[in-house]
Amino acid sequence: MRRPGLPALSIRFLLAALLLIGAGCAVRGTDEPLTLPTQDAGAYHGLPGDGLLMAPEVQDVAWADFLARHFDPWERTRPEYPADKVFWGLEAFADTQAYGENLQPRDPGWLDAMAAASRVDAYPSLNRRAIALVNTAMRVLPTEKPAFGDPRRAGEGFPFDYLQNSLVLAGTPLYASHESADRAWVLVESRFAYGWVRRVDIAWVDDAFAKTFRSGRYVAVVKEGVPLEDTDGVFRFKGFIGTMLPVADDAQTAGDQRITVMLPASNAQGRAVVRYAHVASGDVLPAPLAPTPDNFAMLANRMLGEPYGWGGLYTDRDCSATLMDLMAGFGIFLPRNSSQQAKLGWVEPLDGEPDAAKKARLLENGVPFLTLVRKPGHIMLYIGSKDGEPMVLQTIWGLKTKYRGVEGRKIIGQTVISTLEPGTNLRHLARPEGVLLHTVRSFNTLP
Repeated sequence: MRRPGLPALSIRFLLAALLLIGAGCAVRGTDEPLTLPTQDAGAYHGLPGDGLLMAPEVQDVAWADFLARHFDPWERTRPEYPADKVFWGLEAFADTQAYGENLQPRDPGWLDAMAAASRVDAYPSLNRRAIALVNTAMRVLPTEKPAFGDPRRAGEGFPFDYLQNSLVLAGTPLYASHESADRAWVLVESRFAYGWVRRVDIAWVDDAFAKTFRSGRYVAVVKEGVPLEDTDGVFRFKGFIGTMLPVADDAQTAGDQRITVMLPASNAQGRAVVRYAHVASGDVLPAPLAPTPDNFAMLANRMLGEPYGWGGLYTDRDCSATLMDLMAGFGIFLPRNSSQQAKLGWVEPLDGEPDAAKKARLLENGVPFLTLVRKPGHIMLYIGSKDGEPMVLQTIWGLKTKYRGVEGRKIIGQTVISTLEPGTNLRHLARPEGVLLHTVRSFNTLP
């Protein structure tokens, strides 16, 4: 129905304008469908499903290293990182225009406020052990407010909040080194990253809690979004793939096949206390998981379709977080950053290689589920091949497009299985820079 008082000519003009706007969006990205292969991580490895990809003695070493790193924050008596590293955000944004949640330029005074809140001269002001009570955002500066790049540029603006450093899963051991001026934020270090977390999201850890929580037996959460409620009926948090929890003494309840795990909670003084939860054995499994293609494919398939989340925004994952969380259940430590992940294990550089040679070398030397494939700013997991094409698992925002010199994105925005050349059917895919294979620089095989 036409709005009263709006002339028919105006309506036609408005519709025409909307069509033009829509057309502009279409060519800046693309509305063409993206062709993807079968979304089953077990369909491409060609190996015995129950065969071991790592020898037991190799996994034992990896698991011991993982646990040592996981609990290392509780062994620290001083910060691992100096002030120039932990406060890098203040310097980085000094010469960069940041945009707020309304996509408008931030007032220059916002950085002065962040510097005052950070109390750089007082660092370090804490020396305490802590634990994450919930899944919490680790921030570059002590604020929940975002700092986007220029939203008019492709690949900037939402969801790329450059103050989002990482997601910290509930139950993660932490070392607390500093607190903000208002005491609402605490600067912490984990096994994989450092940054600011909300004070209400952590609890202080004493010797008794640390001894109990390091039970020596652990489970890995093997499903996404498992609600964890303690035996008093209090909901604590949701478990995700990558969450590790200690097992209680009465680990297995014979009648209903539930496993009793420990959950962190806080008392009235903000100190960590142990609570217990009975979790279905299908939601958690004893860690480390057997490193078989079937187990890797099981976890990978449960991550497929999960939304892309820059730095763990909204408890979603980016490319490196997907691989870090996938490997954790097998006792394989990965750093949080893709460039650091690409340095582990046996590295095969591919700089200067023709694209066909890159594929041939990956097919010849890659190990499904243990070989990582890197391009600048992005990392993928090799999972096998089909018809001579390497197949990878990746969490990706989008592919570069270009139309009449204007750069855009074909947004994927989730975890998918693809070849190394997704989007070649798209008319406006940027060539060659929009072809993933063309920008691949190396692959490396774990552990």
